[in-house]
Amino acid sequence: MKLKTFGVNAITAALLTFSGATLASSADAVITAQAKADKSAQVSQNKIDKYADSADAMLAEYKGLLRQIDSMSVYNKQIERMVQSQQEELNSLNNQIAQIDQTATEVVPLTLKMVTALDEFIALDLPFQQENREKRINELKRMMDRADVTTSEKFRKVMEAYQIEEGFSRSIESYKASLDRDGETVTYDFLRIGRTALLYQSPDGGETGMWNQQSGKWETLPDSYRIAVQQGIRIAKKQAPPALIKLPVFTGEDK
Repeated sequence: MKLKTFGVNAITAALLTFSGATLASSADAVITAQAKADKSAQVSQNKIDKYADSADAMLAEYKGLLRQIDSMSVYNKQIERMVQSQQEELNSLNNQIAQIDQTATEVVPLTLKMVTALDEFIALDLPFQQENREKRINELKRMMDRADVTTSEKFRKVMEAYQIEEGFSRSIESYKASLDRDGETVTYDFLRIGRTALLYQSPDGGETGMWNQQSGKWETLPDSYRIAVQQGIRIAKKQAPPALIKLPVFTGEDK
C-alpha cells in the first residue's frame, strides 16, 4: 500500500510540475504577443500621424494655388480680349484680301499699311528679341521699295512676319541679351512666357527682374523669385520637364 501511495503521489507531483511549466510558458507567449501588438500599433499610429501632416501640407498648398488662380483670372480675361481683338483684326484683313482685286494698285498700299501696323505693334509690345524683330521689320521696309521683288512675294513675306509674331503669344523661350546698367552693358538670361511676362536673371543668379509693362521699365524682383525664374529658364531650354512655377505678373487695373 505504501508503494502505491508513493507512486500516485509521484505521478501527481509530475503532472503539477508539467502544468505549472505550461502555464508559465503560455503567460510568456501572451506577454510577448501583447508587446508585439503594442509595438505594431505604435508604428501604425506614427504612420497615421505622418500621413495626416502630409495631407494638411498638401491642402495648404492647394489653397495657395487656388488663390493664385483667382488673382490671375482678371488678367487672363484681359489677355483673352486682346487675343480676340487681334483675331478679329486678322479675320478682317483676310476678308479684305479675299475681296480685293489682285492688282498692284490695291495690294501694295495694303501691304505697306500692314508693315506699318506691325512696326507699331512691336514698339508697344514687350521688349523681347528686339534686335531680331526690328531687323525683320527693316528688311520688310527695304523689300517694299525693291522693284525686283514681285507684289505677291512682298505680301507673302509680310504675312510670314505676322505669323511669327502671332506665334510668340503661344510659346515660352529663354535667350541671352544685354541691358544697360549704370553705363555698362550687362548680359542676362531672359525668360519670356508668351506675352504675359518677360523676366531676366544674371548668370550667377544674383539679380532677378522683369519688365513692367505699365511703367515701361525694368524692375528688380525680390530674391524669393530667384529659384522660380531659374526653373522657368531650364523649362524653356527643355532642360527640365514642365512644372508649375510662381512668377509675378503686372496686371492692369480691374475696372
